[in-house]
Amino acid sequence: MVVQAPKVPVWTAAVFVLFLMRGLLFNTWFSRGPDVQRLLEASTLQLGLIAMLVPVGGLLAIGPAGALVERFGSRLVATAGYILASVSLALAGFAIQGGNLPVSCVLLVLFGAPLAVVDFVGNYEGTLVDKAARRSVFAAIHGAFGLGMLSAAFLTGVVSDAGMSLDTHFGLIALIAMVASVAASLALPRHPTRGRPAEKAAEPRSRAVWFERRSQLIALIGFTFIMAETSAGTWVPIAMTGAGFTPSQAAYALSLFWILMTLGRLLGGFVVDAIGRYRTVLVSCLVTAVGVAGFMAAGDSPLTYVALALWGLGLALGFPMSVASMSDDPAKASARVNMIIMIVYLANLTVGPALGGIGEAFGVYAAFAVPVVLLLVSASLAKVTRPLTGGGPR
Repeated sequence: MVVQAPKVPVWTAAVFVLFLMRGLLFNTWFSRGPDVQRLLEASTLQLGLIAMLVPVGGLLAIGPAGALVERFGSRLVATAGYILASVSLALAGFAIQGGNLPVSCVLLVLFGAPLAVVDFVGNYEGTLVDKAARRSVFAAIHGAFGLGMLSAAFLTGVVSDAGMSLDTHFGLIALIAMVASVAASLALPRHPTRGRPAEKAAEPRSRAVWFERRSQLIALIGFTFIMAETSAGTWVPIAMTGAGFTPSQAAYALSLFWILMTLGRLLGGFVVDAIGRYRTVLVSCLVTAVGVAGFMAAGDSPLTYVALALWGLGLALGFPMSVASMSDDPAKASARVNMIIMIVYLANLTVGPALGGIGEAFGVYAAFAVPVVLLLVSASLAKVTRPLTGGGPR
């Protein structure tokens, strides 16, 4: 596919906005967790089950995402997906504000499903524009999701201090996200449509990629980075407070982690262009492993913050480069990217309980040994992310 140079900046900006809005929608819901628990009168266990509804919806919808894009194109799928996600969030706000648990649960599943589909669309379009651009832009595009997450957290603090109700907050964010994301979706380029034979072949091809050794190994690397990221977001505050830090210190430390990971992605294109994709993945594995191991060893010392900084910076480029590695062959890019995004949703559902079980048996800090081991394994496999074709270090 050939894209005219003047269109590449618009294409890049459109995908950037899509990632930004997805982060804004996603974290707007999660950042109001205490209010959700209060309004629905849910126990801590019930709140945990409610929080799982969004990734459950995503897991149900991510499978056919590639086929939808093959059939209808990214523009239409992204437009419909963001509209449905925005409307579902707004309606969930009204249901939660009214204390209606069953309706809230249904709407949260409906919220998670289109978020997963547009997650695939964003990653797929991101890999395409990354190839069309002169410099690596895919890591920065992923950084937009982090900006959306941070923006949602900041705005939640502002509206909470102002006393804004949850339904009004969700409705305003939904409106902003819908307008911005629909405009960005319509700015995506029209790719050449595929004929009926290609559409009929899409499903078998999607299944076939799961049996490719290279795809399996890259998916393992991607899973490892998602495990390291999920374990940080879920268990770092618990580990720190258990070690003697105050809840506010743990919150600041986790904020430092997210900020550095986002900055690493926004600026990481320079690293990828300088040392290439394979070395970027290798360095990411090793730096993240050092950060996690350092966190385990630091205990209640200030070195905890240094370890978290390394952890966040190491994670910044690993997963984006894993996704980029899946898109080297344009004919199978859709199926392979869909595969690794599905792995993400499986990881989001399984990593928390799995590490929680290990932490219950051996201690929270001991649970972090699992991502350390997998990171070292992934480092030994990093060469599999080398581009399939020539054309420079990328």
